[in-house]
Amino acid sequence: MDKIKNQASKVGQIIFAAETGAAYQKTLSLTWVILQETALLIWLVVCLFFVGAEWFWKTAIALGQRAKVAYTGLMQPSTEAKSFESISKSLLTAGENSAAFLLYQAKQQLGIDAEAPTPKTATAPPPVAPQPPVPAPPVVPAPPAPAPLADATEDPEI
Repeated sequence: MDKIKNQASKVGQIIFAAETGAAYQKTLSLTWVILQETALLIWLVVCLFFVGAEWFWKTAIALGQRAKVAYTGLMQPSTEAKSFESISKSLLTAGENSAAFLLYQAKQQLGIDAEAPTPKTATAPPPVAPQPPVPAPPVVPAPPAPAPLADATEDPEI
């Protein structure tokens, strides 16, 4: 039993020594600083991801618009395409507004000067110009029907 008391006493002296407390305090404070700096680094990487996504988005939109300009002459837009176009523009505008705000916040976090985004509104597509009616093909009269052949029982002279 004395051995246990002696060992417990040694352990207590080591744990409650001033050096032990200072070492643990220094360890905990350094661990906290490491965690804070790591969290800040992760946040800045996330902000960089948003800025990179914005660059990719703008590049993709520009490519799409150039492709649309090249394709516009090939097809005549229909009314169904116009309604789809107005829905697409509304969704695109909502996404752009959200992305602009998120990007603004990310740039602020990274310390990049940026002006606050102004919300865009979806514009209705211009009305479709009425197409001139396609002229009907000319009516060609049917050839006269041949006279019916007489039945032998009706005309005894034949």
